[in-house]
Amino acid sequence: MKLNQLKLFVMIAEEGQIGLAAVRAGMTQPALTKSVNSLERALGSRLFQRTRNGVQLTQAGALLLARARGIVCSADEAKRELEELATGAIGRLRVGAGPSMAEYLLPQVIGELLPTYPRIELKVTSALNDVLFESLRAGDVDIVVSGIPETAPLDFEQELLMHDQQVVVARADHPLVGRQRVPLRELVEQSWVLPPPGVLARRWLNNQFEMRSLPAPHAAVEADSNVAIISIVANTHLITFQPRSNLATLGAHKGLSEVRGAELRWRRPIGVTWRKGSYLPQVAQRFTASLRATAARLSAPEVR
Repeated sequence: MKLNQLKLFVMIAEEGQIGLAAVRAGMTQPALTKSVNSLERALGSRLFQRTRNGVQLTQAGALLLARARGIVCSADEAKRELEELATGAIGRLRVGAGPSMAEYLLPQVIGELLPTYPRIELKVTSALNDVLFESLRAGDVDIVVSGIPETAPLDFEQELLMHDQQVVVARADHPLVGRQRVPLRELVEQSWVLPPPGVLARRWLNNQFEMRSLPAPHAAVEADSNVAIISIVANTHLITFQPRSNLATLGAHKGLSEVRGAELRWRRPIGVTWRKGSYLPQVAQRFTASLRATAARLSAPEVR
């Protein structure tokens, strides 16, 4: 079993088609098929079964995929570490950032970091935290700056940086805006624009209703982009659940307001997350130090 065979195996599993994986790998389909067949013979197990739309993992393939991704990530990290040791480079850093962090926190961190370390190379990917955490597991990003769960998953390490507040948001002319009190039961009757179910904010929101024996909010629209969510709320009478900081950045020119009387406020923990036991380049240490300093400054007083 060779490292390159594992890399090609992971590509096929992610693409779901031999042809697409071959294009991604820059090789012919017969050569890729030969590599997979060789790996299957070495392991004594069939890894894929053909379907009408491509290939899918067998039980043995699914088991191997979980291990193979870790092996490939470790090998790539070792290569990066050796390159940095040989060249003395500060390094490259791939950062995953939640939308509000990409708009609010990261620009300040990058602005402080680049003058001191002008040769740092940063690649920033913005997405909701469910997508970011999967990218982290796959080794596509080195660290994630976003909302974090109260307890880190077993394969992650996380550090709390600050808190922000997530609140109910609606268009300024919505009947709920300006009310002194909006009970949770009344929010059940509203239609919402919400992120996918795996996002931390959506899970927290559903849990608040469940704890009070109320049905979960009705998501008339589900979107994986905060920009899209804000725009939809601005053009409808739907409501949503967003960080207060988004009102100042994304929502200020859209005529949106916080529903201040709503019985829903989440003091959301914001932190940095990385894979447990993974190699972090030198730039990650400097970047994280700058994150801490910026978050401490923004938290005094607490972000509103």
